[in-house]
Amino acid sequence: MANDGTPRGQVLLIVALGMIVLLGIGALVVDLGLSWMLRRQEQNAADPAAIATAQYIGDGGIADMEEIACFYVQENGFFADDSGCAAALASGQLDVNYPPSGPHAGNFAGRPEMVQVVVQSDHPSFFGRIFGDDTATVTTGAVAAREGQSANSNSLVALDPVSCSAGFINGNGDVLIEPVTNPDTGSPFAGGYVHVNSECDPNGSFNDACSNGNGAFKKSGNAGSSITAPEIFIHGTCVASGGTVDSPVTEGAPQIGDPLAQLRGPRQEDYNAGFCPRKVGSMIVYEEMNPTWDGCSLSGNITVDLLPGVYYGGWKFSSPGTSVRMHPGIYIIAGGGISVAGPTIFADEVGGDPTDDPARVLIFSTDNTEDPSCTTGLARCTQGGITFVGQTSFKAWGLDSGPWKGMLLWQDGHGSNPTAPVAIGGQGALNIAGTIYAPKANVTIHGNGTGTATGVAAVQIISWTWEIKGNGDLYMPYDPGQLYHITQQGLVH
Repeated sequence: MANDGTPRGQVLLIVALGMIVLLGIGALVVDLGLSWMLRRQEQNAADPAAIATAQYIGDGGIADMEEIACFYVQENGFFADDSGCAAALASGQLDVNYPPSGPHAGNFAGRPEMVQVVVQSDHPSFFGRIFGDDTATVTTGAVAAREGQSANSNSLVALDPVSCSAGFINGNGDVLIEPVTNPDTGSPFAGGYVHVNSECDPNGSFNDACSNGNGAFKKSGNAGSSITAPEIFIHGTCVASGGTVDSPVTEGAPQIGDPLAQLRGPRQEDYNAGFCPRKVGSMIVYEEMNPTWDGCSLSGNITVDLLPGVYYGGWKFSSPGTSVRMHPGIYIIAGGGISVAGPTIFADEVGGDPTDDPARVLIFSTDNTEDPSCTTGLARCTQGGITFVGQTSFKAWGLDSGPWKGMLLWQDGHGSNPTAPVAIGGQGALNIAGTIYAPKANVTIHGNGTGTATGVAAVQIISWTWEIKGNGDLYMPYDPGQLYHITQQGLVH
C-alpha cells in the first residue's frame, strides 16, 4: 500500500496515555475512599473519647484525661497492640490537648472549659506511590466541653493574630479589672483575664515582663496610670511605654479562637419596625419606620422614648439637650449605624428615674435586608459603626433573658462592613454591662469620667482589636452573670 503521508501509531500512543490517566484516577479514588473510611473510624473513636475526657475538666489532671481517652480509642479498634496507647501518646498518634490547640481545634482553641482528643493513623497509599509515598496519614479530632460558670472567663479579647498593639491601653487614668464575689461561694469569680492573640514580637524573646518598643499588647500614658487585671495572656510580647502594668503577664500564650463564632444575630423579618420620634410644634410624634428610610435623626431640646424594633438607616442624635430613653428589648440597626455625639445625653433609665438600673437591651448593627432596592455601598443600607462619644452619657445593660442573654452591643461579623468601628464613652457618665461583640472591628472605650461612679463598664469585649483610653479612671468588674453565656456540655466539635 502506498504511503499517503498520514502519521502512524497516534491512536496507540493516545490509548496508552489514557490508560495511565485512568489508572491514576482509579488509584486516587481508592486512596480517597480509604481515607474517608479511616477518618470515619477515627471519628467514632475520638468522639466518645473526648466526651469521656471532659469529665476530668476541673476534677482531674492530664494523666486522668489520657488514661480515659486511651480506653475509648482502644475500645474502637485503635492502638490495641502490645505497645498500646503509651506508644501512641509518645509518637503523637494520639493527642489529648487541654485546652484544645492545633489545626483541629478551630475556634475552640485555648478554651479552658474544653478538651480535645486527636487520633492519627495510616493506610496504604496507591496513588501516593507514584510520588514515593507508600502510606497516607489521616488525622481526626474531637472537642468536648464541661462548662462551669462562664463560657468565656476573659474580660478583654483581641482576636487579631498579627497586629502590634492589638490590645492597647492608652490614657492617663487607671483601668481596674477585678472579679466580683460569687454569691454561691463567697469568693471572687475566676475570670476577668485579658487575652491578646497577636504574634507581634519584635524582640524575639519572652520574659513575661513588659519592655519598651512594639508588642502585641501595649500600655501607654503618664507615669501614674496603670492597668490592673487578674492575668494578662499575650501570644506575642508586652510593651509598657508609659504607666505600669500591675498584673501577672504571660508572653507566648496560646492563641484562642473566637468563642462566639457560631452565633447568629436576630433576623429583621422577625421584628416590628421601630418608631422614630420627631418634634411637630410643641408635640412629639412617633412615626413607624419602613425599609426605605434614611435613618432616624433627632434635633432640639427634647426628651423622647425609643421602643425595640428595626431602625432602618440607623440613628443620628447630635443636638444639645436631647435625652433618649430606651425601653427594654432588641434594637436592630439595619444599615447606617449609630452616631451619638456632642452634648447629647443618651440615658436609658426605665421610666426616666435616674436611680433605676439601666434598661436591658441589645443593639445589633447589620445591613438592611428588607429593602430590595438597597445596593452595596449605599450608606442607609450598609452596616455602619456604633458611636456613643463626646459629652454623651451612656447607660445600658445587656439582655437578661432569651437566646442572646447578656449581649449588649453586637457589630455583625457577617455583614457587608464588619470592620466598622465601635466607640463608647466620653465626658459623660458611663454605666454599661454585658458582652460587646465585634469580631472584625476595633472597639474603643473612652474612660474620661472621673471615679468609679461615672466610669463603670462591667463588660466583656470580644473584638478584632480594642483600645481603652481617656484621662479618667475606668472600673471594669468581671461578673459572668452580666455576660453572654451558653452552657456547653458534651461534644461541641
